[in-house]
Amino acid sequence: MTPEMISKITECTITVIILIVSAYVIPFLKNKIGTDKMQLLQEFTETCVRAAEQLYTPEDWKFKKEYVTKLVSEKANDLGIGLNEAEIDAVIEGIVNYVKHNKANGG
Repeated sequence: MTPEMISKITECTITVIILIVSAYVIPFLKNKIGTDKMQLLQEFTETCVRAAEQLYTPEDWKFKKEYVTKLVSEKANDLGIGLNEAEIDAVIEGIVNYVKHNKANGG
């Protein structure tokens, strides 16, 4: 196998894992914190993800992630939502995939 093929397989595997985790974590969080607060957090996260896309280059993915994680964590605290690092990561990854999907479909 070529390095490119291994990289693509790894990337696809990670994407599938993130999608599966997001599919279970998002509904869990809605039950845990309430639909209204979750909706606010998702909308805020989407705004942060879109801002990070404009502020940073694709090569700066680490900075994008840190930027969004910091802002979403602060917003969750402001809303009185106690989320751990994995839950915040799942919310962000779910929104990133949503934004990518919409961008790919012209949205």
